[in-house]
Parts: sequence; C-alpha cells; structure tokens
Amino acid sequence: MVPPRSIVEASRVMQFAGVLSLLEIGRAFLTRNDLRAAFAGESRAQGAAVGADDLDRVVMISLTVTVVWAVIAAVTWFVMARTTLRGSRWGRWIACGLLPVAIGAFFGGLLPTAGLFARVFALAMLLLGAWALVLLWQRDSSAWIRFTTQPQD
Repeated sequence: MVPPRSIVEASRVMQFAGVLSLLEIGRAFLTRNDLRAAFAGESRAQGAAVGADDLDRVVMISLTVTVVWAVIAAVTWFVMARTTLRGSRWGRWIACGLLPVAIGAFFGGLLPTAGLFARVFALAMLLLGAWALVLLWQRDSSAWIRFTTQPQD
C-alpha cells in the first residue's frame, strides 16, 4: 500500500533536513576563521586577554560539538523519515517531542558569535521540523498511521 502524499512529503522534508544537517559540518569548517574572529572579538569585548592557542582550542571544541551535533541530528532526521513512511504512531509522537527540543536548542544554542549564515541555517532547520510536524498531523496522515498500526481487512 502506498502512503498518502502528506506522509511522503513529511518524509522528504525530514530527509532534506538530514542532508542540511550534514551540510552544517561543511559550513562549520568553511566559516571557522569567522568563528575564530568572533570569539576573539567577544573576548576583547569582555576585557579578557586570550592567546592564540586558547582561541584555537575554543574553535576546535566548537567545531567538535558542531560535528557531533550535526551527525546526531542527521541520523535522527533519517530515522524519523523512515519511521514516518512506515506509518509509525510512536514516530509521530517522538516528532512532537523533538520540536520543543529543537526550539530550545535554537534559542539557547545560538551564541552571540554565530554569524548570519549560521542563524539562517538554524532557522531553516527549525522551520523544516515544524513543517514536517504539520504534515504528520494532516487528516490523511492520521488515517494512514491509524491504518498501518491497526490494519483492518
């Protein structure tokens, strides 16, 4: 049986978000000099004397956290996309739980050192998650999930 259009679209949105999560790794490395300059500017603004080695360590820690977070996010997006296509009831509820986590990460995780590109990227991910959730709660999606979890002859 073929899933309804809203389920397929939700799955594609999640897959696209997974790809964007992986692209975040490349973005982080391409903008590491901007990140270093932002950390240096922030330390100067706070009146802290920070050496080049300290800045390099902070940038490496930031890049490591970004890579780990992006990989976890991508795997989560791809698993949720697959779960959605299967019509899993628990997958929809997990998606509902992940959206507040994403909102908290969006507002809590954007440092003052985040550039415009990073902020736009984070906002795009948040909007993709919200759109996928809207698609998951459409009437035909609900009917599909109900049917696949309780098939009737």
